[in-house]
Amino acid sequence: MLLNMLVILMIREAGLRSMLAARLALSGIDVVSMEQVDAGRIARLGGGQPVLVADMAATRDHPGGLAALCADPLWHRLVIVGGEPDADAPHLHHITAEEPATAIATLLRAGGAAH
Repeated sequence: MLLNMLVILMIREAGLRSMLAARLALSGIDVVSMEQVDAGRIARLGGGQPVLVADMAATRDHPGGLAALCADPLWHRLVIVGGEPDADAPHLHHITAEEPATAIATLLRAGGAAH
């Protein structure tokens, strides 16, 4: 299920970003951290099904915000940690800040069925 899946972390809070990177990597998920989305870099990394994991601060700083990320065909899934997303899309998932690494790994393994 996780074959060719690349997770991009766009998390502003350094402690959360480090914890997620470490825990997801230990779960066998390929993880790359980025300050801003770089489609060219993602293509070079070879992720066939890129998943963006972001916090609300990062989505607000992104040009066009969360709505632009939802509309971008690059993303297989969007996972927002904490806060309440101000957009809606079939591939958008919201998880709480409690045990986010476990929730993200479960979501990705389940094929996105859990919210």
